[in-house]
Amino acid sequence: MNTKALKKQLGFTLIELMVVIMIVAILAAIAIPSYRQYVVRNAESQAQASMQQLDIELNRWRASALTYKGFIPKKQASDGTFSYGYDADSKVIYVPRGSDNTNYSYLITLIDESTGNTLAPAGTGYSTAGSSWRMLAEPNTSFENSDAHIFMLSSAGVRCKSKDRTITAASTDCGIGQEDW
Repeated sequence: MNTKALKKQLGFTLIELMVVIMIVAILAAIAIPSYRQYVVRNAESQAQASMQQLDIELNRWRASALTYKGFIPKKQASDGTFSYGYDADSKVIYVPRGSDNTNYSYLITLIDESTGNTLAPAGTGYSTAGSSWRMLAEPNTSFENSDAHIFMLSSAGVRCKSKDRTITAASTDCGIGQEDW
């Protein structure tokens, strides 16, 4: 009887194992950054949609109240129910809806453009208050090292995005590298 015929190969050789590991590593090197870009683009789309929805709500409010003062945004809880109010300090709205300060992807700050204060009813009450607004959407710190944009929208027609991290709610435009959206 031939001993070679009885001998069966069991397991994999080291070279075969290394080839499989290299293929998996190449696929992971391509897939992980692509998935991260997808997550950032999705969060940006949600922020833009929320800002546009707030724009519509603000214009409806002004049509009936003749001022932006006193505006309170519609909030959706994670269970699908709606209420009205800001998420924090009468200026902040978390995106996506139903998120809070621990799990948001974007933070929208909505202010009275003429005073820099809140549009909420307990605001300053200056004579120019409520005549214009500005909102700024900033990404969560988990997106800091990614290519996430900061978005700005205002009643004066500003509609821009930028990766300039020095922009604040007091800024009047999107700074360096400004683009329209």
